Amino acid sequence: MSFEFNKRIKDIGERVFLAKIASLIDDDILGFDDDASAFLLPSGEILVLNVDMLVKKTDVLPSMSPAQIGNKAVTMSVSDIVAKGVKPLGCLVSVGFPSNMGVQEAMAILEGVKEQCTTYNVSFLGGDLNESCDVIIDVVTFGLSKKESLVSRKGAKNGDLVYSTGLFGWTSLGFKIQLEDLSVSPSLAEKSNKSVNQPEAKISYLPLFSSSPIIACIDSSDGLFVSLSTLSTLNNLGIKVNHVPIDSEVAAFAEKRGLNPLKLAFQGGEEFELLFVVSLKHKTYVEKKAKDLGLDIYYLGSFTEEQKGVIILDPLFSDYVLPEKGFEHFTESD
Repeated sequence: MSFEFNKRIKDIGERVFLAKIASLIDDDILGFDDDASAFLLPSGEILVLNVDMLVKKTDVLPSMSPAQIGNKAVTMSVSDIVAKGVKPLGCLVSVGFPSNMGVQEAMAILEGVKEQCTTYNVSFLGGDLNESCDVIIDVVTFGLSKKESLVSRKGAKNGDLVYSTGLFGWTSLGFKIQLEDLSVSPSLAEKSNKSVNQPEAKISYLPLFSSSPIIACIDSSDGLFVSLSTLSTLNNLGIKVNHVPIDSEVAAFAEKRGLNPLKLAFQGGEEFELLFVVSLKHKTYVEKKAKDLGLDIYYLGSFTEEQKGVIILDPLFSDYVLPEKGFEHFTESD
């Protein structure tokens, strides 16, 4: 027992520490391992909530403006509500600012919060202000749902299909450009930097959720590999990826520079795409509905009971090894 007490959080990492926390949490409708929490109201409606924290040291790149920091903090929380098929209604925001921070910079961050709330048609309802040693923004977002409409991370069966609302790779490239001083063309730099500086929650996909039989969904902000692995674990099934959802420009750049395209696609994080599951029998309907709504969706593959984990079967990437790792707080990333 003394050995356990002497351990530091960085010795065990974020996910092991979360597993320890789970025993303290009261049950809710979605469960501890979901994007959000859900609570049954006396009216019979479901109150769906998410809290997400942005810390400047770990979540903000040097090129981000104060307004973009506020934008991103809201997007982080709103995205997790949208992943439940729920329209976000309001946000409460707690901020911690260093005492020597400029008033203009602090106000610009909060104006960015307001701007993004307005973009998502979400009410900014105030919050809390405190002093801290770093810029910390903690956003609580909430919405209402009927129980039968709520989408969790669980429920997938053997043969069910996995789709994404977008392609991956741009954020990984953006991180490399800004953190490793990677030299790229102005066009690639503009697209990749926009992906990390101005991420957007996929709120425009809510009509697809309300009109389609979507079984399960997860926000991809922890990275494609971690998100697919989570779906795999929670549903006790493997996921065969027949089509790697990487942007063709990113894949071409990776090949030209000798980079592993699977690493760019699967290890990025903070794309805020949605990975959602539908049954094979609803494939045609969902694809047609998305097209009618003017929404792009990308087929990745399917769940399998033959093998656990994430299995890459896309022949275009047969020469590459999938790095089985994603971003994790409290540990050093390569």
